Amino acid sequence: MSSPPLLLLLLLIFSPFLSCTSSNLKTRLNKAGFNFLSKSARQVIDKEVPAIEIPDFKIDFDGGWLGVADLEIMKFQAPEFIYENIFFSFDLTLSPAGLHWDSTGGGLKIGADIAVKYGILYQEGWFVATAGDLRISLSATASTLDGRPQLAISDCNLAIQHFDLHIGGNFVMWLINLFRDILSYQVQLIINQQACSYARDLLLTQGNDFLHSLPIDVDIGKGFFLHYHIDDDPKFTSEHADLSTTVTVTYSNQTKCSYEITPLDAEEDPSSMGSIWVSDQIPNCLLETAFNNVNLSLTATHVNLPSIESYLKTSCWLSCIGFFFPSLKRNFPNQHVSLTFAAASPPVVSFLNGSTSVNASINLDFHIYPMESNPDVLLRLNLLSIGEVEPYLEDRKLKGKIDSLVINATEVFSTIGDVSQTFLTGFDTIFKTVSTSFLSVLLSKGIPLPIFDNLSISDTSLITERPGQVLLSLNFTDFN
Repeated sequence: MSSPPLLLLLLLIFSPFLSCTSSNLKTRLNKAGFNFLSKSARQVIDKEVPAIEIPDFKIDFDGGWLGVADLEIMKFQAPEFIYENIFFSFDLTLSPAGLHWDSTGGGLKIGADIAVKYGILYQEGWFVATAGDLRISLSATASTLDGRPQLAISDCNLAIQHFDLHIGGNFVMWLINLFRDILSYQVQLIINQQACSYARDLLLTQGNDFLHSLPIDVDIGKGFFLHYHIDDDPKFTSEHADLSTTVTVTYSNQTKCSYEITPLDAEEDPSSMGSIWVSDQIPNCLLETAFNNVNLSLTATHVNLPSIESYLKTSCWLSCIGFFFPSLKRNFPNQHVSLTFAAASPPVVSFLNGSTSVNASINLDFHIYPMESNPDVLLRLNLLSIGEVEPYLEDRKLKGKIDSLVINATEVFSTIGDVSQTFLTGFDTIFKTVSTSFLSVLLSKGIPLPIFDNLSISDTSLITERPGQVLLSLNFTDFN
């Protein structure tokens, strides 16, 4: 069998959350989202049901027995219903008790070989059974196990509205009349049992095993992990399903973070298929953990950043670093300066009304190139930068656009002479230009959104910033 239907997967992936105030990530899946995912799940049902293996069976009746072998699902049509001009497999109902699916329509054709022994008479043949208008009723509840969601079927029934049994072979008519009703009853019973057995196997065995096997520590690279834990059982209403989840940033098993969780209370868009709320605690804990544990620095030189090669010279007539610091030109003629940027404190991400800002304090050290041979810091500046970024979705990627970038440079210390305001103003301009160009290219490339069973987040989804949180109003799309 293939992996469980996408409906199951998204009960986990898009199920973090609404009832616990300590949660820093939460997701709501609305009824429209469930209905869309039910449509996607039909593709799995259409593929999996014909491959179900039905066991042989034997029926004893007065004076003889009937054996059935090599049962095969010859044809299957999934039940359907129409929601907003789209065909779905099940009519979904949400309630505080959980999930409930009802269906009508659809059909099934089963064939098998049969053998009958009655007294001294033994005959062989076959049958083809056709079941139509399958009324399936399935109820499920959800809970948590080891911080992951688990599903349970509370009720499953199938009623066949139309049934026809055609028997062929060399049977004499009076013998057929002896076992027709018994065979008809048994075939309908098997269809019912197999339908609910398949649902239980798919949801409970495969689905729960799959959900429980998913790692609760997501590797995001460089030794960093996002550890998630579902805090409470899912909460259902007639319109949506919620769960509460806490995400913790870890590095080498360290989880310390000084940021408090902002209550996630931004008003959702009820017309969307779902919503995901993200607290600013998550990115800020990630940045704080990175600052405390790894070297957040990079070095710019005339080799790796040729666009500012002329500015980094120690000797020039005008518009280079040496022009502002005569001692550089005198003591280090015809060389270049390298610039090492290192975070002075953890950068801070702030979600405001309609904007995302990133505040950073960066120490900038000036060395003679190459730094390995010239470790002495000649000049240190502190750069306070405030940038506003507009996140958006495009081509199934999370991208961003820089709305503004303000940089203010101040002197920390200097061994090469006085730092003039003219130099600081010019440096602000150059650094802002280079930073804006670099970040614009980086943000425009974007981060690909995950795709599961040909389904992903649609570009029609909207990102809305609110104080302390960001809200993704979620819509899905498929690629079939």
